[in-house]
Formats: sequence, C-alpha cells, structure tokens
Amino acid sequence: MNLDPYRLPRAVLAPHYAVILEPELAEATFSGSVSIAVDATEPVDQIVLNAIELDITSVEVNGAAAGFTLDESTERLLIDAPLAPGPARLDIVFSGVLNDKLRGFYRSTYTDDDGREHVVACSQMQATDCRRAFPCFDEPDFKAQFGVTLVIDDGLMAVSNGPEQSRVTLPSGRIAVTFEDTMPISTYLVAVIVGRLEATAPVDVEGTPLRIVHVPGKSHIAAFALEVGAASLAWFQRYYDIPYPAKKLDMIALPDFAAGAMENLGCITYRESLLLVDPATSTQFEQQVVADVVSHELAHMWFGDLVTMRWWNGIWLNEAFATFMEVMAVDDFRPNWECWTNFSLERTDAFEVDSLASTRTVEFAVRSPSDCDGMFDVLTYQKGGALLRMLQQYLGEERFRQGVSNYLKTHSYANTETSDLWDGIEAVTTADGGNEAVRELMDSWIWQAGFPLVSASLAGSDLVLRQERFAFSDEANDPTLFIVPVGVRVGDDTHMVLLDSAEARLEVGNTGAAIVVNSGGHGFFRVAYDDTLRARLGTESLATLNTVERYNLVDDASAAFVAGRLSASGLLAFLHGFSGERELAVWQVITASLRRLNRIIDGDALEPFQLQVRTLVAPALGELGWSPQAGQDDLQSKLRGLLISATAVLGADQEAQRRCRAIFDADRGDTDPELISAATTVVASIGDERDFDRFIDGFRNAPTPQEQLRNLYALAEFNSPELIERACEFAFSGEVRTQNAPYLLQRCIANRTQGEVAWKMVRSNWGAANARFPNPSIIRMVDPVKTLNTPEAVADVQGFFSEHPIKQSLTTLAQVLERQRVNAALRSRESDDFEEALISNGSARPS
Repeated sequence: MNLDPYRLPRAVLAPHYAVILEPELAEATFSGSVSIAVDATEPVDQIVLNAIELDITSVEVNGAAAGFTLDESTERLLIDAPLAPGPARLDIVFSGVLNDKLRGFYRSTYTDDDGREHVVACSQMQATDCRRAFPCFDEPDFKAQFGVTLVIDDGLMAVSNGPEQSRVTLPSGRIAVTFEDTMPISTYLVAVIVGRLEATAPVDVEGTPLRIVHVPGKSHIAAFALEVGAASLAWFQRYYDIPYPAKKLDMIALPDFAAGAMENLGCITYRESLLLVDPATSTQFEQQVVADVVSHELAHMWFGDLVTMRWWNGIWLNEAFATFMEVMAVDDFRPNWECWTNFSLERTDAFEVDSLASTRTVEFAVRSPSDCDGMFDVLTYQKGGALLRMLQQYLGEERFRQGVSNYLKTHSYANTETSDLWDGIEAVTTADGGNEAVRELMDSWIWQAGFPLVSASLAGSDLVLRQERFAFSDEANDPTLFIVPVGVRVGDDTHMVLLDSAEARLEVGNTGAAIVVNSGGHGFFRVAYDDTLRARLGTESLATLNTVERYNLVDDASAAFVAGRLSASGLLAFLHGFSGERELAVWQVITASLRRLNRIIDGDALEPFQLQVRTLVAPALGELGWSPQAGQDDLQSKLRGLLISATAVLGADQEAQRRCRAIFDADRGDTDPELISAATTVVASIGDERDFDRFIDGFRNAPTPQEQLRNLYALAEFNSPELIERACEFAFSGEVRTQNAPYLLQRCIANRTQGEVAWKMVRSNWGAANARFPNPSIIRMVDPVKTLNTPEAVADVQGFFSEHPIKQSLTTLAQVLERQRVNAALRSRESDDFEEALISNGSARPS
C-alpha cells in the first residue's frame, strides 16, 4: 500500500470510540483500552490509524488477534488485518507515560496549603496529540462520538466532555467513572481530567449546567468566570440562533497548561490566570483577558466544534472567528470596556507583522499537520479577526449574523472549507437583493499577503483614493491589489467606496469639510492623506473623530516612521498635537510610539526626550489626578495607571517615582489595583536587590494568579545587569512553571537597557529551554530579540538562528529576524538626527 505520509487513507472510517483510561498519578503513567467501531468503505488489507509514545499490548479485529506495527516516524499504528466493506470493531490495549511537555495526556502538579504535592492528569490534544493518549484516526474530518471511562482512585475527581453517566466501584477499590457519549467531534477536542479537584455549584444557563473546576481552595475567585461564562453562553445561543450543542459545560482551571485555553466540547481547559480572578484586586486588563478568553472558547462550541474545518489549513478561520466573536460577546457583557476600540491594539499587532516581506497569506496549503503550527499567530487571530470585522461592517451587522447562522445550520456536525463560510454569508446577502461578492472580496485578503496603504488626495471636487501594498521596506512597485471596502466621511455624510482597482474617485464637492478615510476605523488598511486633507484634520477637527479614528491617525503615523515616510522628530511633533487627548486607546498608541522613539536614542539625548514625555503626559495626568474619583469608570482608572507609568518610566519623573514607591510600600487596603499595577512596574524599573527579593517573595505567596504573575514579570523590569541575570536564572530554576518561564525570559529580553544581557542568558541555555519548555512557547520567548537594534546584537542574533532554527516556527522566526533588521535600519537612519534635534532643542518642543 502506498501511503500518503501525512493523510490517513479514507477507506476505513471510525464513527464511535469507547475509551477507557486508568491513570496512575503517583507513577505518572497510564494504561487503557479503546474499542473503535469502524466502517470499511472498500476492501482493505491493512488498517492505518495514529499512535505515538504508547506501548501497544494487543490488537484485535472483530475479536481475533491481529499483527501490528507502530511506526514512530510517521506516528502510525499499522494493523495487518483484511476487512471487507461494512462494519467492524478494533480493540486495542495500551499504556503510556503522563509526560511533562503539556501535550497529549500529561502531568500537572500543585502544592496544597500543607505543603503536599498533588498530581493532576490533564489532556491537550490539539493539533495532533490525541494519538499520545490513545490510538485513533487523528485527523479533523474523522469525526466520531466518544464514550469515555476514567478509572480513578477514591477521592479524586474525573471530568470529560460528556456528563457523568455512571460510577462503579471495581474489585480493586478503584472507581470507574463513565461519561455519556459526545456528539460527533474531532479527536483534537477530546478531554480527560483526573485529580484532587473541586467544582463550583452548577449555574443553569438556559438548561445547561455550567461549573468552574479548580484545585481546592480557589472557589472564591471563580465567580467572575461563572458570570462571564453564563452571559456569553446565553449570548452565543441568541446570536447563532442555535442551542448550545452539548449537555453540560465545565470550565477547568489547570495549574499547568501550555496554551491559553482549549475549546474541548463541554470541557474547556484554561490556565488558572485566564479563568480565576478576583475583581477586587485585579486590573481591568486582567479581568478583560479572562472575559475574552472565556468568550473565545465558548464561541468555538459552535464555530469549531459543531462545525469543524476539514483539514488544518482551515484552523485560521476557527481562531479568527472566535477572536472576532469574543469581542462581540464581551462588548455585550461590559459595554463600558469599549472592546471594539480596544481591539485596535490587536489589529496593530497584525499590521506590524503584515508589513514585513516575510509575512504570509492568512490561509496557505498545509500538507503536514506540523505545517499549521505557524498559523497560531497574530495573522490568524488578530488579522483574521480584523478582516471579519471589516466584512461585518461592510455588509451590516444583521446580514452578517444571518449569514453566519446560515453557515452553521447548513454544516452542523460536519466539516467545511473556508469558502463554505463566504458562500453561506453570500447566500443571505443575495437573497435580500444585495450584490456583494463576498467570496471574491475575502479571497483577495485571505490568499494574498499583506495589506494596502490607501492614499487620499484631492483633484478638483474629487477625492482620489489609490492603493499600494504597505511595507516597512521599499516595495513600492508591489503589484498586489485588494478589494477594499473604504468608508469615507465627508463632513456629516458617510459613503462606502469599494476600491477594487489601483484607483477610485468620489465626488466630494468643494466645501472644505474634513474628510475621514476609513470612517469608523475598522478597515484593515493604513491611510496616507495629502497635505490639504491632513490640514483639515487639525486640532479643531480631531474632536469630530471617534476614538478609533484618532487611534488610527497616531498608529498610521508611527508606522510611517518605521517605513521611512516620517522622521523621528516629525513623529514626536505629531504626538504633541494630541496633548488634549483623554481617551485610553489613543494614549496606548501614543505611549507605544514614545517607546519606539526611546529605542533609537542613548546618552545625552535621553534627558531631553524624557522631558518631552513629561511635557506631553502632564496635562492629561493633571486633569485625571493620581487618586480615583467618584464617577470615573474602569477605563479612566486604567488610563491613570498608563500615564503614571509613562511619566515615571519613559519620562523618568522623580516625583512620580517617589509617589509610586509610596503606593507600593503602603498597606494595599482599598488601593485601586490600577495604581498598584503601575507602581509595581515603576518600582521594579528603579529598584534594587531588596526590591527584587520582595518580588520573589510576592511571587511565592501571592493570593491570586494575577498577583503572582504581576510579581513574576516585574523581575524583568530591573535596570541592572546582575538582577536581570538573576531573573533569567530564576526562570530556569524549576521554581517557575514551564508554562510561565518562557514569558519571564521574553520580558527580560524586551528590557530597554538589559535586553542583550537576557538574550545572552537565553542563548547560553538554549538546549535547556528547548528540552523543558513547551514547543509553541520557544518562538514567543525570543520574539523580543527584534528590539535589539545595535549592529553587534543584529550580527549575534542573526548568526545564532542561522545555526539554531526553531523548526516548529520557521515562518515566525523569519519575521522576527526581519523585524530586527528593520529596527536596526530605523535606528541607523534616524538616531543621529533625532538625538541632535533633542539636544539642540533642549526643553523646547520639536517642530
């Protein structure tokens, strides 16, 4: 038989599994059996399925022993048994190890209040790790029903996808817990959890019981997740117009989890910090992250679980759609958080990568399942989500919703290709008389890399829009064209222009009114205005723009600076034009731009730059004040923390630093968590060894996951090579969980003054990092090397990775390395002139 090395034969299908797993927690092993009901569609001499890292004890086909081979290189179990067309049964007995790599069936641990360590057996099957738990047809279009039985010690808790059906005490004294069969799902959605755990009382959500499962003693920080989970579960049922497709929903907080969360049907798994949170001691950001992730995973119950991609090339749409839907759901849950405005920051992250020559198309051909590893990035989540938002705004929210519902109803319990979604939406828009070519429009974005720069100019009474691909390097002759829905507001009138060629015109008259291109701010493109149009958007007109539109003005200017279209002095002068700004999102992009400028200067230029920062921030911080006031909302408190950090760290304001030290040292009591968070960052940035030790102690004794991470990541902020070395050593010490250690190292490399020290520590411990940390975290760990912009650092980093490629993330690594070169070129191009301007102007604002 000539086998495809990556795709299983389709001659044998598997509609049902009966899985029994018996973990031995103390020994970190498990044994099990699986009985698979199969259906041969044609005669075969060999049955081929997936298995890896398992000891296969026996295989039977229709009750008769069969020969088998476990091919480790292809991760396949080859069973030598002829089958005639029709039904048959495979029975396989096996054993394995609960691994420490946080994939497949793995081992997690926690320590109780008495200092005793407990083991939890957990699962993470995506993308192709179910085969590490039991032999299976481990491809997404082999959907099946799964009946799971977990054999456990008395006193332990067992959770799986379905509701518990029965529990029987065995002669050994152990308990066999059997769960109801699932609906047809893909193998990567199977979940099994066993350990000494607790669950909250179930909350009824329109007939579905919802619980939070956690390690003992943490029920008091589960209420927020229950609240957002209940709200989102109900909201999605209304939005999709389809009932929740499972019988129960457990959301499980795990001590060790490589990803953020996983959308297992009815049994969603999370990092503790992304599910358990205390609103009284957490920041708005920390709460919104929990709300976002909970809503993201719940969105998958329909889009991903009920309807699933046929092959891994479609994983981008699963994640992009869940990213889009999480914002929709959380915006309904907390309207005052202004989630779509906040999403602008995520769109910027996608722009940053998509401006590189090494960017990729959103969807691309996937042959090996490992090829899709590169899809779990900002281009999938953030760009994909932004493209869906652009489409929704172009079609109208209700038409888009009806199209999504139509798609899900048409393909329930089945597998699809990306084009099926566009066709499902287009069927609705066509039925109501529309002529939007949804598939054609979206294909121009999904199958082409990058995004356009839309330039706007006046020619008589016409607004002329032209598109070219935006890039940080010189790609002005790039012929790529997109089909771009461009909202244009002229005064109070809004128009939609479909820019489907290099140029389009819109009659705007000669009124002299302000013209906003990308009206509403949700298009996935940047805008360049000519001098006349830019002048019309001066200080007086800024007030007529919404927050996202003002955000985009600053974001586009910052990108123009990187691309060589705007000087550093020009960018700083532009930022000063926003001194009257009072909205959080705009200040977030202003401070990001200031940090970008701060990266290209040193020496005598730092002090005048710091003065510029203090001057820019002072009006907004002075108006907002250092103390929360009655009537101020979550975002105003968050803005206060941002401005304090900016003036104290970027602006090196000694009085602000002193006040942050006082906040940090005082009894926390009812102090606003935003102030505590800001003070933590500031104190670390100016701290000494005693402060470092205090953060270590805070990490070890923090009462919540958020406070623990706040203390841990503060270690990366110190302005001392010795203390940054200590932080890196701590990451490798084993005391920091492997799910968090790479991100501490990431923050150390991102340190403005000590990043090269941290990089050298990571480089010298490269083997240990790859052996111990989860594979997906390696590229994230080293991502900030792109900020190391001196010639020496560039040579070191580029040379190292030429000899040590990150094989699971080659595309993303190429992007990181290109961005480092872009940043180095930026510094080389701008640094001297900018430093000279700062020094010569002294305290004057640059012109």
